[in-house]
Amino acid sequence: MGLRSGEALRRRAGRAARRWRAAAIIVALCAAAPADAEPQRRKFLVLHDSHSALPANMAMTAGMTAVIDAALPDGYDVYDEYRDGERFAGPEQDRRFAEEIAAKYSDLPLDAIVALGPGALAFAVANAASFAPDAPVIFGAVTQAQVERSDLPANFFGVTADFDLGGTLQLARALQPEARQVFLLSGSAPFDRRWAVSARETLADIRGVRVEHVSGLSIEGFERFAAEVDAGSILIFLTVFEDAAGERFLPRNALARIAASAAAPVYGVYSSYVGHGALGGVFSTFESIGAAAARLALQALETPGAAVGAMAAPVSAVVDWRQIRRFGLDATLLPPDAVALFREVGAWERYRVQILITLAVILAQSATIAALVVQGRRRRSAETAAAAGRLELAHLSRVAQIGELSGALAHELNQPLAAILANAEAGERLMAQTPPDLAEVRAILADIVEDDRRAAAVVGDLRRQIAKRAPDLAELDLNDVVAATLRLAGNEMRMRGVSVETRLERGGLPVRGDKAQLQQVLINLMVNAADAMAGLTAEERRMTIETRLRADGWRELAVRDVGTGVASEIRDGLFRPFRTTKPNGLGLGLSICRTIAETHGGTLNFDPSVDRGARVVLAAPAP
Repeated sequence: MGLRSGEALRRRAGRAARRWRAAAIIVALCAAAPADAEPQRRKFLVLHDSHSALPANMAMTAGMTAVIDAALPDGYDVYDEYRDGERFAGPEQDRRFAEEIAAKYSDLPLDAIVALGPGALAFAVANAASFAPDAPVIFGAVTQAQVERSDLPANFFGVTADFDLGGTLQLARALQPEARQVFLLSGSAPFDRRWAVSARETLADIRGVRVEHVSGLSIEGFERFAAEVDAGSILIFLTVFEDAAGERFLPRNALARIAASAAAPVYGVYSSYVGHGALGGVFSTFESIGAAAARLALQALETPGAAVGAMAAPVSAVVDWRQIRRFGLDATLLPPDAVALFREVGAWERYRVQILITLAVILAQSATIAALVVQGRRRRSAETAAAAGRLELAHLSRVAQIGELSGALAHELNQPLAAILANAEAGERLMAQTPPDLAEVRAILADIVEDDRRAAAVVGDLRRQIAKRAPDLAELDLNDVVAATLRLAGNEMRMRGVSVETRLERGGLPVRGDKAQLQQVLINLMVNAADAMAGLTAEERRMTIETRLRADGWRELAVRDVGTGVASEIRDGLFRPFRTTKPNGLGLGLSICRTIAETHGGTLNFDPSVDRGARVVLAAPAP
């Protein structure tokens, strides 16, 4: 970067002052004032060692602003002046700068001065009394050695910084334990040469490695040198404000060019280098220097005239994670307290908590799903077992019903068998006649066939009731179910003196169901009805079996008696297992019947509209 004229520099300084005024560097607590007076705004003059574009100035500003803005939100005024001593050196430039400041701020009382950098501190020591004789001076970005070499007035105090070249070399050797060659790179400006002298003194007693100072090169020379060094070497960049060809630079910009082509890691002595090619270093960061200066400023303004003293900015090892990866260095060799910037954190490190929570949720969900699957299997197994149990119970109930109807069934079978025997004997006699009456014999044989079919129907119905099998749902006529049931239980009803009347839907009433189970329901209802009328006279024992088609398309099969009836408060309870009104009943019949009805998609309930006796209705949907 070429030299600029003094007037251009002044204009640039003015623009910088306006830009940084919004980001305050130093603020103070408002002075005590009467209750009816306006709060006094403190006025601070900040003297910068270098020009406004120097990254160190920006970083210190950020650190100070973060502390001061939080403590003093009511406002203050900051005036920035840039000495730029590297480009405008010498006592005469100092005199002109001091006169300009004294003239500019002659009518503006300054409450405090902040001097950032060793050049600014030296200028303040020599000239502050001429433009702010009573204001405290706070310095920053100055080493302890520089403070000790300065004859500071009583109102000077500040923050010492440590740009630890020895610590930086120790960090480099920790990361590169096999390195035996160290190169220190510095430029040709006066500041660069002062850094080189200081580095020689600091590293004079270093053992185990060879230290070589590299300077007097153009920027291209530095680039070529860095590209050709052994990969196991250590490069430490000090400053290059100006190269041997007279070209000026921001040091970190020069570092960026050199590091881009370097064959070995490049370390630096300032925090502003990290992120611009330097692998790292050990130093006080400019942000921490600014923050410490802000705290000192607050303390000085709270206790005017008190001896505040000085404080040291913290020192830390700072590295660029990207450079460690670039040169394949072992990050485990870093000091435990090292600060790693630009670290490309893996998914596990970045989202560890979220991943653990997600895994926990997934495991919980998996466990829940597994539990639900197991529970579902157990439920299905239980349902299968329950269904098998209900089927077994229904079968046992049918067998029990057949046992109860055994006398009637014997009579029902005996009638066609007796008729067959009588017809056979009559036919035998007719065949013995000469000539035999063949027409009469044919009639007898027809009667035998009819009686045989009647007996076979009874046996078939009986086998269906006794057979143990899964339900066989098929389309059938509800009226046929009634007829088949009456063949089995009709004789029982007659033996009990019960008159059975049927009122069947004309034209048939198709439903989808298992004939044996529907017969079982009807037999149970008929037996219950007969039991309910046991206390009546034979003339009063009347049972009605009815089938009908409802308006909604459902089919109904109803059995009504004129017995004692069932109280409304216990009707629903009778469909539960082991609930009965019979002295010797088990309470399973109606429960089984309702289960059969529900298996067919239907219902089984008492008709609440009946006044005398009871009417039980089986309803089933259309097939």
